[in-house]
Amino acid sequence: MNRRVLETSGWPCTSGAEMREIDSAAIRRFGVPGRLLMESAGRAVALAIRRRFPERRQPLVVCGGGNNGGDGFVVARVLHDWDDRVRPRVAALADRDGYSPEASENLELLESSGVEVTFLERGKELLAAVSRCDLVVDAVFGVGLSRSVEGVHAELLEVLANARSPLVSVDLPSGVSTDTGADLGPPLRPELIVTLGLPKLGLAVRPFAAEIAVADIGLPQAAVDAVPLRQWLWTPSAASARLPARPEAAHKGTFGHVLVVAGSEGKTGAACLAAEGALRSGAGLVTVAAPRALAEVYAVKLTEAMSLPVDDSGLAAFAPASVEALLREAAGRDALVVGPGVGRHPDTAQAVRGLLAAAELPSVVDADGLNAFEGEPEALRCERRVLTPHPGEMARLLGRSTRDVQGDRVTAARELAERSGCTVILKGARSIIASPTGELRINPTGGPALATGGTGDVLAGVVGALLAAGLEALDAAGLAAWLHGAAAAGLGRVGATAGDVAARLPGAWRDLQRAAKLDPDVRDPDERDPDELLLRFP
Repeated sequence: MNRRVLETSGWPCTSGAEMREIDSAAIRRFGVPGRLLMESAGRAVALAIRRRFPERRQPLVVCGGGNNGGDGFVVARVLHDWDDRVRPRVAALADRDGYSPEASENLELLESSGVEVTFLERGKELLAAVSRCDLVVDAVFGVGLSRSVEGVHAELLEVLANARSPLVSVDLPSGVSTDTGADLGPPLRPELIVTLGLPKLGLAVRPFAAEIAVADIGLPQAAVDAVPLRQWLWTPSAASARLPARPEAAHKGTFGHVLVVAGSEGKTGAACLAAEGALRSGAGLVTVAAPRALAEVYAVKLTEAMSLPVDDSGLAAFAPASVEALLREAAGRDALVVGPGVGRHPDTAQAVRGLLAAAELPSVVDADGLNAFEGEPEALRCERRVLTPHPGEMARLLGRSTRDVQGDRVTAARELAERSGCTVILKGARSIIASPTGELRINPTGGPALATGGTGDVLAGVVGALLAAGLEALDAAGLAAWLHGAAAAGLGRVGATAGDVAARLPGAWRDLQRAAKLDPDVRDPDERDPDELLLRFP
């Protein structure tokens, strides 16, 4: 893996189509024999198994009909060759003549080495084999799977899903979509996934409990470079490269002034949390615009941030009469945060739309600020704007169901970014950051501590601070998601509040600067031990 790429961009992740194109380029354009790639893949998986499960002596390798099955044949042969105490058995799920030439050659080599190969057709036959092993290797489906698994193959995967022995998956768990991470069949629970060549997008966008290793299988860098990849899972080094400078001689004006337009009656906490998120992420100054009826509330609740009462037409929420004052205030500020807790009154929605149509400074739109544009994301268009929807808000913007959004988060994020012309953070486990040009950044930080009210308000403030510091929208969005998730990661699984997350933001900033210097995934391959074929994937 190219060290400079990992340092500046993170892990490049491939769709199924992109991975097939890279493999094809390696074989057809750069002359790497397909048989050699299969041999390297199988050996890398065998190495990972030997390191993770050194005491297992009776592995069962379950091989499907594609090249993933051919990789499995190599795994079984190499495990046996390395240690004659290891007695692998192979369950082949395709007819002998149903394999590719490379897989067929490896099947012949496997049989000549004395490893037992059984051709199976039904789940109950596999069940009997699984009951006699102490490790299962899943080499059933590779990157080509694009539709639901049904019939006998679903029956076979069900057996693997219920196996009591540890499970290792080759490339990605069989039945998982390469592009979305969604389950297309009975969900497997591997303890180890060895992904081949490059990480797959589905492994990046969905958190897996398994250890994931990326295996170097000898793909020429030129073959990888021949396929422009547009999606990246960030590493600490890639995230830290976006941290804005904090000069010793700087003052509060150096780091920008954020205007927060948020809150309404009963939701004043949203504005305060957004302000705290901005302050704890480096903003020099923060002003909270307050509906006039709530000005006394904010005078008590805000300490470090300033407040600006604006006309609210008696709504105790923003109204069309608020827009003129908000635009005057925004003209002298560096970034704008709009939406947390503003409510869904029609007059408030009109005010939000009027403000965002006229405001020219970098901005972040969250929560009910997004709901004001339900079904009309095109009206949000601004290249210096970041949208931060959760799946429900994303669904309302696109006119789709939340289930549809969650079924393919990558496509949803890209669609909203393209239609709105804004950068998008689709919040959730592994938040997805999409640019209007289709580039994706996938954030690996976070955890259950974020599953509580107000954490999204904090994130909006973090984005606002980074925009005020001068970062471009895509960098501000990606770095904000990282810092926000890292702040939550140490809070445990239960009982943390949004304020706790905000309080940990300075520590997350500091820890990111330190972690980047220790990131093990940015070592140059030329500096690694020649036997080190595996890198840990987040």
